Amino acid sequence: MADGAPFRSSFETWPAWPRLNQALAARSSLWAVCRCGREAPIDPKSWVGQGLARQATASLETRLRCLCGARRARLEIRGLSEAPASGAGGIYVFR
Repeated sequence: MADGAPFRSSFETWPAWPRLNQALAARSSLWAVCRCGREAPIDPKSWVGQGLARQATASLETRLRCLCGARRARLEIRGLSEAPASGAGGIYVFR
C-alpha cells in the first residue's frame, strides 16, 4: 500500500464466521440451507460431543448432505424470530 501497510485481503478478515457454540445460546438455532432451496434445522449436539464447539460453522458445511445430492450446505445461526415455523427437512449431518 502507499502508506507502507501490508495488504490484507478482505477474505482473511471478513466475514468473521460464527462458531458452533454460538448456536447453543438460549434463543438460537442452527439451520442448514442448500443451493436447491431446501432448509432444515440441524442439531449441533453430535458435533459438540466430538469436541468441535469452537469450530467455525464454515468448516462444518462439508459434513452435511442434502436429498438433492449436494455434499455441502451453508450453515446459519438464527434467532428464534428469524427461523421459519417448520423446516423443509432433507439435510442431514453426514459425519
